[in-house]
Amino acid sequence: MEIAEIENALKRPLPGKKAQFIMAPGYRPDYDLEDVMKFHPKMGGVLLLLDPNGDEISIVLTLRKQYPGAHSGQMSFPGGKQESTDRDLTHTALRETYEEIGIAPQQIKVIGQLSELYIPPSNFLVYPTVGIITEHVIFNKDENEVEEIVAIPLSFFLDKNSRSTTKIKVFGDTEVDVPAYNYKQYTIWGATAIMLSEFIYLLIEN
Repeated sequence: MEIAEIENALKRPLPGKKAQFIMAPGYRPDYDLEDVMKFHPKMGGVLLLLDPNGDEISIVLTLRKQYPGAHSGQMSFPGGKQESTDRDLTHTALRETYEEIGIAPQQIKVIGQLSELYIPPSNFLVYPTVGIITEHVIFNKDENEVEEIVAIPLSFFLDKNSRSTTKIKVFGDTEVDVPAYNYKQYTIWGATAIMLSEFIYLLIEN
């Protein structure tokens, strides 16, 4: 798939929950934005970052460090909480990307947005931005937050057979099957898989 095709796909109406829920755990409630705002969520921005350098386009993800928190050790997009100095949530996503993996905003072309997503365990309302690296870069991870930077070929996600399940422990020691993308030793589930699901839906379903 070419970059121009991706840019054109992102100009289409967003499918929202119809695409997100393909990869949502069965226990996830169907929140309306009006209901979410009653929880006074923290606002966050993440970046679905495409890297065209190499043999094919890849999606850049991070493996979080282990820490006492809801998303410890999970695969995620670069991103985080909006700060008062951020112009908007795209600015948040770009700033956090630079802090976490060392890619500066001027090295990224923003090509679209995805639907917002509420993340109950951390009470975040996240707005995903899609961007593409515009030059050869050297990744530089934040040793405090990022265990590993992982580039996964876009072609992996475009194959519907990439959708799988994995067992996780939720609500204490309750083990459940959840939708996931399992790539080599990496398991992508939860909010990251849900956001990826909408992005891939735009590319292959519309």
